[in-house]
Amino acid sequence: MRIRLFQNQLQFACKSLLVTIAYFSLHGADVFGFDSSRNTPVVKAIKRAEPAVVNIQGNKTITNASSSGGPSKQEVNGMGTGVIIDRRGFIITNYHVVDEVNRIEVTLADGTTAIAKLLKHDNETDLALIKIPTNRDLPVIDLGRSEDLLRGESVIAIGNPFGYQNTVTVGIISALHRDIPVNGSQQYHDLIQTNADINPGNSGGPLLNIDGEVIGINVAVRVGAQGIGFAIPIDTAMEVMADLVADYRQSGGLGLKFARSAHETGSQLVVREATASDFQDQQLRSGDLVDSVEGKAVRNRLELEFALLDKRDGEQVEIGIQRDGVRLAHSVTLEGGKANLETDTSEAAWEQLGIRLTSVSASAVAGLGEDYKGGLRITEIRQGSPADRARLAAGDIIVGVMDWQTPKLESLAWIMNNPSFRQAASSKYYLIRKRSRMTVPISLESSTLSSISRNGSKDIR
Repeated sequence: MRIRLFQNQLQFACKSLLVTIAYFSLHGADVFGFDSSRNTPVVKAIKRAEPAVVNIQGNKTITNASSSGGPSKQEVNGMGTGVIIDRRGFIITNYHVVDEVNRIEVTLADGTTAIAKLLKHDNETDLALIKIPTNRDLPVIDLGRSEDLLRGESVIAIGNPFGYQNTVTVGIISALHRDIPVNGSQQYHDLIQTNADINPGNSGGPLLNIDGEVIGINVAVRVGAQGIGFAIPIDTAMEVMADLVADYRQSGGLGLKFARSAHETGSQLVVREATASDFQDQQLRSGDLVDSVEGKAVRNRLELEFALLDKRDGEQVEIGIQRDGVRLAHSVTLEGGKANLETDTSEAAWEQLGIRLTSVSASAVAGLGEDYKGGLRITEIRQGSPADRARLAAGDIIVGVMDWQTPKLESLAWIMNNPSFRQAASSKYYLIRKRSRMTVPISLESSTLSSISRNGSKDIR
């Protein structure tokens, strides 16, 4: 009797064990709150990033030569991908995805559609800032870093190749710092090369690391090759987008120049130089870590520019900083007259130097042995002017004057107001010509000098 009872108990225990094994086979370790083996790091990365990835579709009219030799217009459908970088509907994508597109239709990950507007673009890097209207906070991509990438590390691309929305491909970083010519007039610089499949329609989409952070913006493929795709490093893209947001804003700046300090857990925004007269009292100093604007945490220039987006000239903005381990807060007044300042700087450059200028991003002058933040490309030279006598040429990029860099027209305006510049008989101009550096002295007659005031008006001396 006891033997039979023991046998029954053993059979029941075996059946219970089999049921338990079957249950764990179906549900894995999730019953204890742990992830199953199917929920891999790649799956987690996709879940983290995908809500902020959008599909972009549109059409544009192109003109071709017809069989009769005359012009023939044709409607062409296009597609691409974008990434939401601000909750208010600001999106980064490639410029060639939205260039001359009549109607930029954006589809969010949840299926919502909206019509976007092209706000700003940068020809040098082929990046564009677009915006969709929204009455809710949108999911935003997590920004990673590209300065510490490793060849061989795993990467993930999300996009809409050939119109197949939300397609995921996986690969590794094959190489870094690639320069890729596109045609006779455009070349991409310092790209990430990956073997994750990237096809037409992936352009403008994210290249992710294994943590689901965007480390690059997919931009190009090698026609006829398999497993060769390229992406713009996110560090470059963030700087370009910060410039585009700053240009889009209606208000002026803070009168500060920034650098980025990277560390193991992320990055911090550091004051590199305080150029405006507001800071002569050393309220903010070089080396201060900026951690917030109006109570919003900022880690890079892009987040800072978005924090200033709704501010206007003359408004006070609270800047939170860390200095020597102590947290401080200062109220800073936004500089006014941004639009007038740029216009008057351009006019002064034409009057004094005889040059027309346009800003270019840091990528246009990258890889030349200096940490240039951008430059001013010469588009026109007036005959007989100081620039003409110094043999400057259209296409030259001015990256510095005397001891200062010139990444923007605002930088040149500050230099032209500086007593060292105004009192010098001649000034050294640092140029990039055909990817080569050169220094050119330019002499100015003191009677032609004009200064640019903070409110945008000129004072002719």
